[in-house]
Amino acid sequence: MTKSPYYFAPKPLLNPRARIFCFPYAGGTSSIYFDWPDYFFSRQIEVVAVSLPGRGARFGEPFDASIEAAITNMVDEFLPYLDRPFYLYGHSNGALYCYEFARQLLNRGQLLNCRRVFLGAKAAPRITYRRDPLHLLNETDFRQALAELGGTPQALLADEQLLTLLSPMLRADFKLGFDYMSTEPQQRLQQLPTTLIYGTQDVDVGAQAMSAWRELLPQAELESVAGGHFFIHHQQALLVDLLLTRIPM
Repeated sequence: MTKSPYYFAPKPLLNPRARIFCFPYAGGTSSIYFDWPDYFFSRQIEVVAVSLPGRGARFGEPFDASIEAAITNMVDEFLPYLDRPFYLYGHSNGALYCYEFARQLLNRGQLLNCRRVFLGAKAAPRITYRRDPLHLLNETDFRQALAELGGTPQALLADEQLLTLLSPMLRADFKLGFDYMSTEPQQRLQQLPTTLIYGTQDVDVGAQAMSAWRELLPQAELESVAGGHFFIHHQQALLVDLLLTRIPM
């Protein structure tokens, strides 16, 4: 089976028992999930690090016009890989992709094998942000905001040429997240098991912002991981352990 350009499994399994599809945060690439197969291998779960156009190995490809369009462009290509139980994880902006992916699968009648959705470090779509829209900041303020968020390596922030090269991609990602407005709640999607995860030291996306997802997903449970917005890196083992407690052996 020819793999979609969106589909990247760092350590592919010949016959996985299940799959987990992982969506990166704004400015992130599929590489943020490259270590995850080590945690899931013993359960024969294949980790799929979703590869988006314009980022990482697909740098230079046109960005999608919206998160809805991004999912529409990829969803058909993922259908062959939904033939067994699967899970979804999205971090920060990736949580919006994750939710929209589940929503479009539901509309196509393809959500049957989805066992749980994990949404990390992202306020519900209708929440008012504490910050100004990042993609509209001038370059000086934009770089300061990147430094405050804590997810951009210091070496990158100090590299003028590289940051200038990557700035359009980062702004495009932040704009996609800012513009996304979810549709009205859908009853069947509300019944999908969902875990909302926030960092206990995240100054932008705390328990209240994450809990607002219950407007769309009223049955969602709320969990926390010690750390800031990028606990996906600083507390990787704790985060994956939390996910695995919700995934049957």
